[in-house]
Amino acid sequence: MSNQKDLNRFIIAQKTDYAAALSEIRRGRKTSHWMWYIFPQIKGLGLSETSRF
Repeated sequence: MSNQKDLNRFIIAQKTDYAAALSEIRRGRKTSHWMWYIFPQIKGLGLSETSRF
């Protein structure tokens, strides 16, 4: 599998959630769970298992 195909799987997987996140940002109210992968944390700030990647 090429590198481009490897990256495209993330684009495809997040396409719907990205649209929802953008809509929530525009409305000024977060209602779903997208924060951790739309805006990844800086290394060392988070304490959860998810923040380690």
